[in-house]
Amino acid sequence: MPTAATIGRTLAAAFTFLVFTAPAGAKDSVKITGVSVGFPTGRDDARAAKFGAWAPVYVQFEALGEVTEPAELVIEAPDADETTTTFTVPLNLATDRAAIGYVRPGGSTSEVTVTVRTARGGAISEPFRVRVRPHEALQYVVLALGGAPAGFELPKPAGAGAETAPLRGGRVELAHIASVAQLPDRWYGYDGADLVVLNTGTAADFLKQLFGDDAPAPNKQKREALIEWVRRGGRLVTSVGSNAALVAQLPALKPLLPFAVRGDEPARQVDIVGLVWSAGSGLANTASAALTGRGARFPLANLVPHPGRAARVLIPPPGQSGSERQALVVQSALGLGRVTVVGFDLDGSPFAEFSARPDFWDFVLRECGANRASSGGDGKARPPGTVTEDEDSAAVALRVHNDTFDGVPVVSFGWVALLIALYILLIGPVEYYVLKRFFGRLELTWVTFPVIVLTVCVLTYVSAFAVKGRDLKVNKIDVVDVDPSSDRIYGTTWFTVFSPRIDSYSIGVTPGAGWGAEDRPESTAITSIGAPRSGRAGVTRRKYGVGANGLENVPIQVWSTKAFSANWSAQLDRSAAPGQQPRRFESNLFHPPGDRTKVLGSFGHNLPLPELTDCVAFYAGNAYPLPGDVIVRGGTVRLLLDQGTSATQWLQKNAGLDTLLVRDPAYAQRPGPKTAPRQQQQQTALAGPLPLMGMLFHEGALKNDEGVIAGNASLRRLDQSWRLAADNRDEVIVVGRVAPPLGPAEEVLTGPNAPATLWLKGLPGSGERRPIPGTARQETWVRFYLPVR
Repeated sequence: MPTAATIGRTLAAAFTFLVFTAPAGAKDSVKITGVSVGFPTGRDDARAAKFGAWAPVYVQFEALGEVTEPAELVIEAPDADETTTTFTVPLNLATDRAAIGYVRPGGSTSEVTVTVRTARGGAISEPFRVRVRPHEALQYVVLALGGAPAGFELPKPAGAGAETAPLRGGRVELAHIASVAQLPDRWYGYDGADLVVLNTGTAADFLKQLFGDDAPAPNKQKREALIEWVRRGGRLVTSVGSNAALVAQLPALKPLLPFAVRGDEPARQVDIVGLVWSAGSGLANTASAALTGRGARFPLANLVPHPGRAARVLIPPPGQSGSERQALVVQSALGLGRVTVVGFDLDGSPFAEFSARPDFWDFVLRECGANRASSGGDGKARPPGTVTEDEDSAAVALRVHNDTFDGVPVVSFGWVALLIALYILLIGPVEYYVLKRFFGRLELTWVTFPVIVLTVCVLTYVSAFAVKGRDLKVNKIDVVDVDPSSDRIYGTTWFTVFSPRIDSYSIGVTPGAGWGAEDRPESTAITSIGAPRSGRAGVTRRKYGVGANGLENVPIQVWSTKAFSANWSAQLDRSAAPGQQPRRFESNLFHPPGDRTKVLGSFGHNLPLPELTDCVAFYAGNAYPLPGDVIVRGGTVRLLLDQGTSATQWLQKNAGLDTLLVRDPAYAQRPGPKTAPRQQQQQTALAGPLPLMGMLFHEGALKNDEGVIAGNASLRRLDQSWRLAADNRDEVIVVGRVAPPLGPAEEVLTGPNAPATLWLKGLPGSGERRPIPGTARQETWVRFYLPVR
């Protein structure tokens, strides 16, 4: 008969065999050899990733054993509330040796964990951990694609020494991707880039692999990701020179070129060309220099207008171009994006030896990206790598506004501290005195102590229940950009959920009825937002999934809030409601004969919005408040844009920018006047709608004073101030808002004033949407981009 020791050894051996030799779940079937987060900068292992912005995660691995089950790459990282998020990428271990996933750093230092698992959840690799120190949101990241920029540098501040970092004290960062394999395959993968420069001079193979008709499916997906990022507000510069003939033969590149490259004669050879460009605000402030080949001829692309597509010529500037001079730098809009084509190479000669190269790069960042954001803040010299601000005021304003719920008072810390002090007195000196003085039996504390604790807990719960309530509450803000030229709408949604109980929510966002014609969840990116934290996962290890359809099982604690943002897009819904014409938008604006300074005509919309108020039109650098300030659904608005007010002056007076900046904790230290006490301004702002005009045209609303810097780092793509230029006479921008009162959540969040439909229990595509209980507040802002004939 076997002894107990023999049986024990046999069981131990069997357990060891099952754990360490089972091939389907063995952790040594795949080995992760490397993980990097963010865009490569070329400085050792340094990567460009920003707090609160999606960043690509590059993973390399090798298969050590056979895996017969479907596998997936799992990327885990904490969000701003220190709750772990999981992002999964399907893998084909038979062929794949690298993969790209995505993460959104939620803290000053974030730990990213990467694991390969089977579809059933069994780990087949050891976890690979990497710590990420993301840049602050105010960092300005320039991402070069294809050829490397030739001598990328910027002018140094006056009096700066040689030790000063050339890229404005570390505030501007340059990254470079030379391989198509490293390009993001989802549009939000470019979220951390403020300006993308596509160089074609030394990257013929790169262009063919990305934009060629015979490009493989993965490369076409990467191409569409880049174009979609631009449509949603990205800023792109394409330089075309020596490979102009190749560019002219790539139809897929056409959307990214404001002017086309002439097919029969793509380029011309020159010895020298004079460049004149804007050197700051105002058309009169210009700089000039001669780009010369130093004895050798060099190519300039022959750029010709696209029929029916509006574009602005930046070089030569307005008023200096003649019939004998051709456009060298041209710019236009693509959706919300800003696209620019430069008619010579920025990644080779002769630009590499151009004497005014730093000033020209400064022009590219200002006039093709964001003017105030890329200027280096206050312009003062800083030691290399020094950055000061942690978070932009616009993000703070949105969170504070959405986190303020009607009927849910915030208990101040003073009251909490007082109650804690009374509780300590009660379970300490008071209990001791009563037991000693009146009962004379201190051992009764074994009874009185738990009774006191239980009583206080019950009273605390009852008090919180009475103050906080038991209703689910949602505060939601929508900004919708309507682009009739492309027949698309672009939506940005911010919402905060107040949960009356411990619960998990599966969150999705889709275009509302009558807004988007197609329901494509994969076109929507939803994320949780918050202030920077430590970047470590919480003690409880709570997790939720980040997928194509939304966020799955997001935990929210009792009487707690969690903030989210969503970026979505769809085709305009052209279906007709009963008894209505099948249209959503109609515009007939034109210039009077021989006078492009004025606009006549009419427009109207049939979107679900019953009424837009506080409406204003912007055209050619001027603002025109609409008569009556109201646009009614199905009605016709007649425009006569003749004598207007300077858009900058109007925005500075009416955009509410001081109210936005007052929400920034660092507002008291910021320069500039404070028109009202901080507490008074904040209470006024929270009582009414958020003054989003200061975000929609942020740089246009800033005063041109020393020390005034842009505070919209996380919302730069929404800033359309560049379209307010005096020479932009091809479109009229009309802005209006809706601020309905508080009401039942389901009625408010699915009503005609809600452009985006919110899902809280269940994800889009998983079945029928469940009604949302409780109450909600919905605020809506709409921008129309009206073409002018």
